[in-house]
Amino acid sequence: MAAKIKAGDKLPMFSYDTPYRAQNRFRDLLAAQAPLVLVFMANFGNPVTRTFASRYAETYDKLYSGGFAMVVRSRADKLAASLAQDALPFPLMCDADGVLYDLLEIPTRGSAWTAYSLEAWQILRQAKKQGYRAAKGAEQQMPLTLILDKDGKVLFCHYGTSLTDVPQDCEAMQSLLEELELIPDSFEKAELTGLKD
Repeated sequence: MAAKIKAGDKLPMFSYDTPYRAQNRFRDLLAAQAPLVLVFMANFGNPVTRTFASRYAETYDKLYSGGFAMVVRSRADKLAASLAQDALPFPLMCDADGVLYDLLEIPTRGSAWTAYSLEAWQILRQAKKQGYRAAKGAEQQMPLTLILDKDGKVLFCHYGTSLTDVPQDCEAMQSLLEELELIPDSFEKAELTGLKD
């Protein structure tokens, strides 16, 4: 592929590692959770990434018409040592080498001025008060949000223009699925049945 992905393209099937299990099949995740919202962010040590992972965990039950997974540029073995096994209710895919990021041409930016939103500045300012120190001159990994069907076909694609240009929480993901009319028939039938009872 080696180009920016767009709606209608297909993501190749691959294996991925989480902090607690290696060689998971992406095909199995799609089969179980499509439509799948897939959010790519910076490494898990980045305060912005951690903030959004926490938000997604806290609001996970608001996403009931599809699945969700997060991709981070971190090593699975490093995260396993610092992240409790049941800390997140969704898969955390680790791509430390940036294979998927390169494949999908997810950009990085060298300047904080072009990468940070007001929200990112606020998150990072708070993190600095707690001892966080960013590496000087480090490239900033931009995010990407995809929605995929069970075959890996891209139904929605958004390359973020700042570190926080991703769905705010899982309720926002649910709203996006509804607005794009991507709710599977089985969910619609279940809702109608619930209304009749």
